[in-house]
Amino acid sequence: MAREFETSYTGTLDDTVGGRPASGGIPFSDEVETMADWGRRQCTRRRFNMALSGAVAAGLARRCWGVGEESPASSPMAIDRNPPRDVPRYRIYPLRNGRCEIAGNDAFEGGDPAKSYEYVLYAWLILGGEKPMLVDAGLNDVAGMNRGAATVLRRPITQAPTETIASQLVRFGLKPADIGHVFITHLHFDHVDGLDAFTKAKICIGKREWELATANDCKGSWGHGRIMFMLRDKPEWNKRLMLVEDQEILPGIDSFFVGGHTLGSMSYRINTAHGRVVLTGDTASLLANIEKDIPVGVHMDLEQCKAGMKKIRERADIILPSHDPTTTDRWPPVPTGTPRYTVRAIKVGQCEVRDFITFQDSEGQDTRTYNLYVWAILGGPNPILVETGPNPKYVGDFNKATAQYIPGGVKQLPEEDTLVALKRAGIDPADVSHVIATHLHADHYDYFPAFPNAKLVVNRREYEDARGDADNPEDRGHLNPEVFAAIRSHPQSLILAEDQEIVPGIRTVPLGCHTFGSQGVLVQTHVGPVMLTGDVVYLYESIEQDRPTRSPDPGVCQAAMARIRSLADIVLPAHDPQTLVRWPGGLIGDRPGRVVTP
Repeated sequence: MAREFETSYTGTLDDTVGGRPASGGIPFSDEVETMADWGRRQCTRRRFNMALSGAVAAGLARRCWGVGEESPASSPMAIDRNPPRDVPRYRIYPLRNGRCEIAGNDAFEGGDPAKSYEYVLYAWLILGGEKPMLVDAGLNDVAGMNRGAATVLRRPITQAPTETIASQLVRFGLKPADIGHVFITHLHFDHVDGLDAFTKAKICIGKREWELATANDCKGSWGHGRIMFMLRDKPEWNKRLMLVEDQEILPGIDSFFVGGHTLGSMSYRINTAHGRVVLTGDTASLLANIEKDIPVGVHMDLEQCKAGMKKIRERADIILPSHDPTTTDRWPPVPTGTPRYTVRAIKVGQCEVRDFITFQDSEGQDTRTYNLYVWAILGGPNPILVETGPNPKYVGDFNKATAQYIPGGVKQLPEEDTLVALKRAGIDPADVSHVIATHLHADHYDYFPAFPNAKLVVNRREYEDARGDADNPEDRGHLNPEVFAAIRSHPQSLILAEDQEIVPGIRTVPLGCHTFGSQGVLVQTHVGPVMLTGDVVYLYESIEQDRPTRSPDPGVCQAAMARIRSLADIVLPAHDPQTLVRWPGGLIGDRPGRVVTP
C-alpha cells in the first residue's frame, strides 16, 4: 500500500486552471473565448462528457497531425518494489505556481457544492538525472485563465511574482533552457500553458491523451489551444514530442495511463531515496481523494478515475497529488522530529572585490560587488546565526589588511550594523542560541561577543590553526581579542565542530578550500536542504559555472563544490547580491505561499 502522507486534511480547492475543460470539450481555436463558452456550458458538463467520449473515440482515424517521435509501446508495467541499485534516485521539488478555490462537488464526486476547497497549482522539478526535468509546465497567463474560468472558480487564481516557474528554477541555478524533459500529465491549460519556455526539452505526452485530444479534426478538444497549435505546426516543437504509454521513459522514471480526469491522463512514477513516488496528475488532485477513496468531481470518465486511483496505489510508495495545498508540509520529507527552518539573509555591508580573488581562473583587476550577510536560521526554539558580520570597531583594520583586493574597503550604512539589522528583523541578540562561523576571518565572526547567551560553533581545525600555542593560555594567536576573551571567560561557549548535527536539522560540513578549516552549514527548510557555503563559494557564478574561488589548492575547492552539490540543490553563496533577487525579502526556504515583508 502506498504511504499516503498522514494528514487530517479537510478541504482546499480543485484543479480548475485551464484544466476545467475536462468537464466539457473545448475547441482549441481560441482558448480564452472557448473557455468562456465552456463556463456557460458547465451546468450540463457531465452529459456533454458522455457524448464527447464517444465522438472523440470515433474520430481517432482523423488525427490532424503527426508526431516527431513516438515512444515504443509496451505491455502493462510490472510493479517493481525493489528497483536495481544502479537505478538513479531522483530528487523531486514541488514548484508552487499559484492558488485558487473551487466548489466541493468539483473537488469530490458527490461533494457538497456549498463547500469550498483550496487548490494549489504545481509543477514538479526532478533533479538527479543527466539534465533537470519537469512534470507539467505550469501556468503563465493567469488573467486569461481567470477570465475564461470565471464561472468555475470560487476564488480566482492568484500567483505571486515568486511563483512563476522561471523565478523558482533560478533558485536552483537553472534556466528554462536547461530542462531536458517535460512530462505532461494531461493537456489542460494550467498544466501546459508554460510549455513554450522549454525550448530544448523533449515533451512527453500520453499517447491516448494526444490522439483523443487531436481527433476529429481537433474539434471538441480539451487541450490548450495555443500549445496544441505550437506542437502541431512548429517543426522545432513537433520533432521533440514523444508519445508515451505504460513504459519506462528513463531509468527510474515510468509513465502509466490513469485516465478519468481526461480520457488520456497519465501519472509518472519516480524512483527516489524515499521510495517510488507517483505524481498523479489531476486524476487525484487532493490527498483527500486518495485517503477517502473519492474521485475528483471534474472528470470525463468516473470508472476510469476509480481504476486510475487503484493503479496509483498499487504502483506507489508515496503519492503526491497534483493540487494539494499541504504537499510542502510533507515533501521533501525530513526525519521525524526535525524542524523545517527558514533562513533569512540580512545584509550588513557591501564592498568591491577584484576578480583575481573571486575566481581561480582570473588575474583580472576588475571588481564585483559583494554583499556581507548574516544568515538567521528561524523556526527553532531560538534564532541561530551563521556569521556575525563585521564588528564596527575592527572594520578599519580589516580594510587596511585587504586593500589590495578590496579597494575602498567594506562600507556599512548605519542600519547595516549587525545589531541594528537584527533588531529590524525582530531578533534580540540575547535570544540567539548559537553563532556558527563558517571560518575565522574577521567579517564572519568578530562580533560574537555581542551575543551573550550564544555558543560559538567553529570547525575544530579552523580553531586550532588560529589559536596559537594551546599550552599558553595567554596566546590568542590570530583570534580577535574580544572573541578570545569571551571564550576564556566562558569556555563552555565554544563548540569545536566537525561533520556533525549541531541541533536537529542543522549540520556543519567540513569543506576546506577558502581556509583549511572552512565549513558549510546544511539547513533543512520547507523547500528542502539548503547549503550555506561560507567563502568556499563567493558568488552563484562560482558554483553554477564551475569557477572556483582563488585558493592555494584548486583541487580542494573543486572537491568542496562537488560535496556541496551532493548535499543540497539550493546553494547560498557567501556574498552574492543576487540572493536578495532570487529570494525577495531575503527569506529562503520559507513556507510556500507566505507573504514576505522585507
